[in-house]
Amino acid sequence: METDTPPAFLPTVLLVEDDTVLQELYLERFANSGMNVLQAFDGMQALDMVDKHGEVNLVLLDIMLPKLSGYDVLARLRHDPKHKDLPIIVVSALADIDDQARALQLGATEYITKGEMLPGAIIQKIQQYALPVPGAA
Repeated sequence: METDTPPAFLPTVLLVEDDTVLQELYLERFANSGMNVLQAFDGMQALDMVDKHGEVNLVLLDIMLPKLSGYDVLARLRHDPKHKDLPIIVVSALADIDDQARALQLGATEYITKGEMLPGAIIQKIQQYALPVPGAA
């Protein structure tokens, strides 16, 4: 007997990372976890992707990016009322407490220093914060 249970929610994550090796590592792990992943390699592309893909449930954002820094991306997203509640997890090599404080002050949901958390733990963080987009099919 078939049931009409809805499919499990699969979050759409925008991965903003200019390091192609890290991109591939994250993409493989995220795909194996059943997540939908969009990619951006610079800050301008990240803003464009968020605006064009209304189904983004979470942004995984590097700070040191070409064209527009992660700080600038974060500030612009938080300034836009459409994205003020979008979970944004910063994953950066910048380990200084001032860098972390700046990202959190700009509205980052969480700050993770690269190398301090394995991809599996980052996936758990994504699952913790990523929620369905209201009104999205």
